[in-house]
Amino acid sequence: MAQISSKYIQDPFGEVNVWKQPDGSLSVKATVRMKPNVENAQTGLAIDASRSMAEAFGVNASGLSGLFVPKLTNYVEIVARKIAAYLADFDSDGETTALYYSCGKLGMEIQPIGEIDAKKSETQEFTMPSNAGTGTRLVPAINYFLDRFKDAPWLICLFITDGLIDDLEETKALSQKICLEMASGVRQFTKFVIVGIGKDFSPGSPASKALEALDDLDEDETYGVDGQDLWDHKITADMQSLDEIFAEVVSESTILCSGASIVDSNGKEVKSENGESYSDGLPALLRFSMSAGSTSFTLKLPSGAEIIQDISSVL
Repeated sequence: MAQISSKYIQDPFGEVNVWKQPDGSLSVKATVRMKPNVENAQTGLAIDASRSMAEAFGVNASGLSGLFVPKLTNYVEIVARKIAAYLADFDSDGETTALYYSCGKLGMEIQPIGEIDAKKSETQEFTMPSNAGTGTRLVPAINYFLDRFKDAPWLICLFITDGLIDDLEETKALSQKICLEMASGVRQFTKFVIVGIGKDFSPGSPASKALEALDDLDEDETYGVDGQDLWDHKITADMQSLDEIFAEVVSESTILCSGASIVDSNGKEVKSENGESYSDGLPALLRFSMSAGSTSFTLKLPSGAEIIQDISSVL
């Protein structure tokens, strides 16, 4: 599977994934960007506080005084304030639950920040904790949110990190457990989005691969659970809109309009994975196949508007 970078995504699409098939055809999963309206939704924001995040926090870790080293920008605070406000606006309580994770020895500790509403987020300080961790571990933060919101009917949590994850396999195993609980009805809808911040996310880099491994967990032969897609990943340098946070939090049962159609670049109209025409209803989550050689698809709306989504960047 190849995910198109958000900088190439055309509005109103939120996310586009492409699979090349042996016969040359292409399978596509695309979402139409929309902010869900869910009663009793709960949200959480977890910020990596391991020592490797120092530069992102604007901390001079060189040991030199400010006389010799220019003051660094606290990019974590810039990103966290915007995400916190966005989540708080969506949260049914009007506040998002924030914390630092990867604190202390081996990054095993968490440090609660508190409940943050949209107004408070404007001035909330997100500075590197004094007990910055010696490792990066997601599991403690995940467990905190799972315990705190164990009865929530709908939960979305964001994890900001630089991509250096020391407990990746443990996180995969815990994620599998969560997915099995959702599949059996023990746990209700849960979605995690891991957001990469920093300069180490070039294609193929270890940081990028770590985030992609979580995003692709539903396809993992060891940890994947049929019908469950727990993780999504975003890179701050590529994000065009905070609405991308909800790119995968959409449903095929959510119908946006009728009378639409999708045509591939060979001029062939596509049909949904179940064989239905999009003229009967355009869902927020699209799954379809395109003919071999296609390099784009065009969404034609009943208003006459046409949106062309190029996919050549992943071919």
